[in-house]
Amino acid sequence: MFVIVNKPHGLLVHPTDSSNEYTLRDFLIDNFNINQVGEHKREGIVHRLDRVTSGIMICPIDSEAFHQLQKDFKSRKIKKKYKAITEGSLKSKTGEINLPLIHSQNNRRKREVGKNGREAITKYNTISKTNSYSLLDIDLITGRNHQIRAHLEYLKAPIVNDVLYGAKKVNYLDENTICLQSYDIEFTLFDKDYKFSIDEPDYFTSVMNM
Repeated sequence: MFVIVNKPHGLLVHPTDSSNEYTLRDFLIDNFNINQVGEHKREGIVHRLDRVTSGIMICPIDSEAFHQLQKDFKSRKIKKKYKAITEGSLKSKTGEINLPLIHSQNNRRKREVGKNGREAITKYNTISKTNSYSLLDIDLITGRNHQIRAHLEYLKAPIVNDVLYGAKKVNYLDENTICLQSYDIEFTLFDKDYKFSIDEPDYFTSVMNM
């Protein structure tokens, strides 16, 4: 019906026009009979994480589950939670960021806040903070591309090592690693409730102890 994958940072979810590297979709093709599940080159993929983001993904391995999960993601029935470490801290300990996003005018790889953009809502709660960093628990209400990254850059608290979105380079972290992880997913499929969670990666602790 489906598999739950803990995607490592650095791994692309599906092939792109500019890359022939091994992807999560290739792993699914190699290990499950999903050649007819979903569209070509995106078999088994109903949502995505950026290359630099790690964590939980749900991957349907039959067509019935694929279509239902695709529908549920569109109608925001699937709850996803993230943890992020930011440079500095946000003005309030908890809050809701409701700022529309557009393609960046200066860099097509990025998203940015823009008044005519698509609705994007991010809720957050500060778990802990140091003089330099804050660990946030994030509830993704809408799932726009690069949403958390763009929102936090706009609020001048970019995700640690997210150089594309204004953060400083952290020398001991790989360039394809930012401090953002999808750690919890909750959904109902064919009248059965599911919830999956994972621990935060070791490098989160290293950063917060710096």
